[in-house]
Amino acid sequence: YGDIFTMTWEMMGFEEFSLAIYENPMLVKALNEKVGDLVMSMFEYFAQSDAVDALWYSDDIAFTGGLLVSPKTLHAYLFPWLRRIGDLAREYNKPFLYHSDGVLWDVFDEIVACGVDAIHPIEPKAMDLREVKKRYGNKLCLLGNVDVDVLSRGTEEQIRSIVRENVTTAGANGGYCVGSGNSIPDYVKYENYLALLSATREFGGG
Repeated sequence: YGDIFTMTWEMMGFEEFSLAIYENPMLVKALNEKVGDLVMSMFEYFAQSDAVDALWYSDDIAFTGGLLVSPKTLHAYLFPWLRRIGDLAREYNKPFLYHSDGVLWDVFDEIVACGVDAIHPIEPKAMDLREVKKRYGNKLCLLGNVDVDVLSRGTEEQIRSIVRENVTTAGANGGYCVGSGNSIPDYVKYENYLALLSATREFGGG
């Protein structure tokens, strides 16, 4: 679950949210805390549940051109919550996965400092998997990086080739999980999804 930052700005609309950061920060803070408290109550339940093996938090903070807002704004309205969920994950000894599309270079160190163990989806059009592996492969498990557009409109052989390249690039010494560069929407070709699974078994040694 997730979206503390996203739901905060969605309740206002992004333009109004952006203005309110400067003109009415107390309103933004109040909304953020209301949403954050609700989401945290869910993660507290998840962390204590024997049926939950890992905590996965999702909150998009970037697009292919950069961050949606400044790192300073994220320090105020996202990272304190991310750190609290990371603390929960460590307390209950569960892996902590974080999802955000887009370019994350400017805040990667902060994400790691919050206790995140794995990052998803390493959107292919936003970040190069080889560079992410080089800079953060010893700190984070890397998930995803198979382009959704290729899964939807590409060929099975294209998918097989991407999986092979990704495993070679990021999986040589562990720490990479094959997956979509976003999610698996219902318009993805069934045959292509099966090809993704088959290639993962073939090149991942599973």
